[in-house]
Amino acid sequence: MKAGANCSWTPSPTAATLHAIHYHRVLVQDAQAELAKRAKASLQHILTPPLLNRKLTAQEIQVDLDNNVQGILGYVVRWIDQGVGCSKVPDLENVGLMEDRATLRINSQHIANWMHWGIISEDQVLESFKRVAAIVDEQNKGDAKYMKMAGRFDDSIAYKGALALAFEGREQPNGYTEYVLTKYRQQAKAALDFGYKPAKL
Repeated sequence: MKAGANCSWTPSPTAATLHAIHYHRVLVQDAQAELAKRAKASLQHILTPPLLNRKLTAQEIQVDLDNNVQGILGYVVRWIDQGVGCSKVPDLENVGLMEDRATLRINSQHIANWMHWGIISEDQVLESFKRVAAIVDEQNKGDAKYMKMAGRFDDSIAYKGALALAFEGREQPNGYTEYVLTKYRQQAKAALDFGYKPAKL
């Protein structure tokens, strides 16, 4: 609100209630009036993309890759296998984060673009997916409906869908995830209709 925003999308009822309190503390019209006094930014500055001006270290690349892979797997395995959309997904530090298709789109496009520009290789991405799948399985071991991915990469429809989001990311219109998610969710439902049973952890 101090930046002039007069609305926000808040997915949690608790967070939304807390956020509503802020409107009693900040009068957005006053904030906007104050911001209007600033000198206007140059068009050149606004249209200049923030380009990386240094070489990333191998560790920085791996950490970012693993975090993006974990975000994809943690969300996709619930969406495809159970039909659960927006949900709290633990990150690599086991902190529950709200994940939805917007964050999934960011994660998958991040990986797709890094592969395109040669920052990471396809083999590196595959290694990360396989390693992180075991972590996601462990994070979901308390869910009786959960179907593990590690050790059954050829059979896990959710795992294949997660890979498709990264490896087919540049072919998706505007990077949207809906086409891939729907395709693999339909496959998962068809498999369940034919008596496919969850693999026990």
